[in-house]
Order: sequence, then structure tokens, then C-alpha cells
Amino acid sequence: MDIRKQNNLYFASSPLGLIASRRSALKRIVLGAALPVFIFGAAVIAQNSDTPAFAATSGNNVTGYLYTSLNGEGINQVVSFERLADGRLGTQKAYSTKSFGGANVEAGGDAAGDFDAQGAMQIIGDHLLVVNAGGNTISVFDVDKSDGSLALIKNVDSGGVRPVSIAYVKKAGADDQYWVVVGNQWNNPNVQKGGAGEGPIEMYPNAEFHADGGGHTQKLAERNIFLFSFDSKTGALTPEKSLDAYVGTHGGPATVAFNADGTKLGVSTWGIAHFGTATPTAQKPSRVYVYDFDKASGAISNSRHFEEEGISGSIGFSWDKTNSTLYVSNFNLVPEKRDHSLTVLRDDGDSVTKVSHFGTGVGDDIDEACWTTLSPDGNKLYVSSFGGNIISEFDVGPGGHVSKVGTNPETAFAARKSGTPAGDTKDMYVSSSGNHMYVLGAYQTFTISKFDVADHGALKLAEEYKVSAATKTGPGRYNFLGLVGFDK
Repeated sequence: MDIRKQNNLYFASSPLGLIASRRSALKRIVLGAALPVFIFGAAVIAQNSDTPAFAATSGNNVTGYLYTSLNGEGINQVVSFERLADGRLGTQKAYSTKSFGGANVEAGGDAAGDFDAQGAMQIIGDHLLVVNAGGNTISVFDVDKSDGSLALIKNVDSGGVRPVSIAYVKKAGADDQYWVVVGNQWNNPNVQKGGAGEGPIEMYPNAEFHADGGGHTQKLAERNIFLFSFDSKTGALTPEKSLDAYVGTHGGPATVAFNADGTKLGVSTWGIAHFGTATPTAQKPSRVYVYDFDKASGAISNSRHFEEEGISGSIGFSWDKTNSTLYVSNFNLVPEKRDHSLTVLRDDGDSVTKVSHFGTGVGDDIDEACWTTLSPDGNKLYVSSFGGNIISEFDVGPGGHVSKVGTNPETAFAARKSGTPAGDTKDMYVSSSGNHMYVLGAYQTFTISKFDVADHGALKLAEEYKVSAATKTGPGRYNFLGLVGFDK
């Protein structure tokens, strides 16, 4: 792995962040051990050599199931895992979607094809909906709630290019009929390097795209949010129409999500990230859109958005219980805004404004916050960081007010297994009991980490499991998308 040291920062040719952390904080990020330099492939195998075997199961010891999608090169697969009474994972099974995953290690230079999203899988009744990022389709599976098994019903065109996120809400006055919205990202153009001693600037997909008046200024029909109708009795997913399309300057959708009462639809976008540099001069800001949503007609209206210079790579977000507050994770920040890994936004129906912001990890480490989830009771917010392989914890109070956990930054996050290569952590899933969290090692280790959750919400790493269907090694050979589950 090519390591560059500049301006007291390390730049490793690992995906999407070209991960950078201040030397003084590296040891703290990985719980007392300095972040190791891994040779991709061989190191991934070695660091998983002591991964525990999946637990033996016996009938009623299985209390639920967990699902992720491999999103690898070639045909995509969905993998199911038994969840046992103590939170451990049991038997796993893989199911083909018969459509393509989106991994492509030849894309994007040092990024090795990495791209990010939240909400790539959703369970609606007795059905599982899954994006196929390379096939431009949505797979609909029947789910047998007694044993977790899947049966593919149909693949449906996503309505755009590179579907990455799915949101759903019941239609007004209907029990079995839903609106489904799919975010089609199209691509994630980015810029790399270009500062003093960092090597020549690299532009993807090409320099023309990033030039003044270039391709990034175009609104593309394929970069959109697309509306479907869904019948939860039959599993029929029916295309309706494109709701909105986006200009490349601010990137395509990364996450689509309805608020709790379904009257608002939120969309975060990628922006144009500039990484592998201490001076991200070519960055373009992300946007977080909010639309009013009509649950009777499926129409959107009253578009408004938040953007701020210096904040890009807005990936995951969660709505709070008030229906007006959004917690947004941001991975690509200029040095002056390293404390904006989490932005708390408020929508008043007319505009979306920032009410607070927080850093994740220690100090101004570039840990690359990318995903969010709330505890079942909505009182804890968790933010996972791709680069630092950590999960930061926040308290959520009345009115959606957010505060850091405690006063010691060393206790405000939990780390994955020591030795996990920088640039690996993605989606999270918290069990309905709130006692267990599962976290994807989505990009290099191809694992699931299990954390136990204390009564006050603190996380403790318990076990890590290898996803056996991911048989290839090397960063970017898979890019797991989505993590969902249900209780028996």
C-alpha cells in the first residue's frame, strides 16, 4: 500500500478517504495499538485468521435474521444470518439476485471503485427489497419469516443508473399498498491529490467533467429519485415516475428516507469530494434536500435544501421522532470544518438550517463519518466512520437536541477490532431489543462485527464474523450495501 506523509498527516491509498489521521491520535483510534500498514489481500486474510466460527444453532435458539448484500463484481448476492438469543450470529446462506453488483476496482484511481449509500435494503412486510448497483435493478424477494429463507420474485428496473438507497411509506388509507422511492446515484465523481508533494491532481471521471461549464453542471435524468408503487401482499413493484433529477455539481443521491409520519422525504447527495490532500481546493458541497410528500398521490413539492462550503460527502442521515430534525454524517471536510462530521439540521417547512455540529473520533482526526442510525427508543444516535473504523455515540434529548456522550472524547466512541485496515466500516443495524449492534466490515475485511449495547447505550465489541460468501480478497472486490433484519 502506497503511504504518503505530508504536513503531519498520513495519506494511505485506501478507498475514498485515502485515509488521513493525525499522527498523535492514531493510537487512540484503534484502542491503544498504532494503525498498521496492511498489504491489501494478504493482510485482510491474516487479520481475520482468528475470526470465530458461526455459532451452532438449535431450533428455538434462533430469534431473528440479519441480511446484507455483497455488491461484488459480477452477480450480486444477498446473505442471510441467523441471530441467536444472545445476539451471536448462526448459520448463513447466500441467495443470488440474478443482477449485477456495483464493485469495480478499476474505477476511480486509489478509490478502487468505492461508493457509499445508506438504506440499500428494506424489509416491507414479508418482502425484502435490494438494490443491484451494477445492474440498475431492484430485486424483490419473498421472506419466509419462520426460517429467514428468501425466494426471488422479480427484478425491476430502478428508473436510473446505480440505485443505492430505498425508502418506503404506506399510501394514505391503505394497509398493504406502499410508495417506494429509489435513489439512483449515477456515479461519484471526485478529485484526488494535487497539493504540495502529493503528486499531480487526479480527476475522475475526467478533467472535462470538473471544468467550468463541464459535465458536472448538467442535470441528468438517470441521476434521480424514482417513485414506485408496492403491493406488500403480492410483492409487485410497479414503476411510476421520476420525482426529481440532480445536477452533478452536488452529486447524486446517497440516502433517501421518509420522516416518521411520511409527510417529508429527505435526500442526501454526494457532492464532489477532494481527498488524498491536506488542501481540498476542488471540493464541491453536498446537499441535503427535503420535500413535502403527498401520501395519497406520491407527489413531492416545496423543495428546499441545505449546503455549506467545505462540507462534502454527505452520506447517511436519520430523521428524529419530531419529524423535523435530520442527523447527517459528512466524510469529506476542509480543515476548518473537521468538527462537522455530524451536522444537525432542522426543517421548518420553508428552509433547512444547521442548528449544531460535532466532530467524531478524537480531536480533528479524519475518521470519515458516513453512516447513522438511532437506537430503537430514539434516545441514542450512532455514527460510523469508514476511515477510523469507529462508531461514535451521541445522546438525543427532547426536540431532537443532540449532545456528546460524556466529557471525555476517549469514551465517546467504540472501535472495531484492533488491526482493521483503515477504510472498511459502513452500515449499522441495532436489534429491536436495543441490546446488540451489528456493523459491516464492508470494503476490505468482509465481516460483521457484533457489539453489545449497555443500558446507557455504550458499545462493547464482542465478536467479529467472516462473511463466507465473500470468497475474493482485496479492497473493493465487494462493497457490501445495506444491513437489515427482523425478529421471529
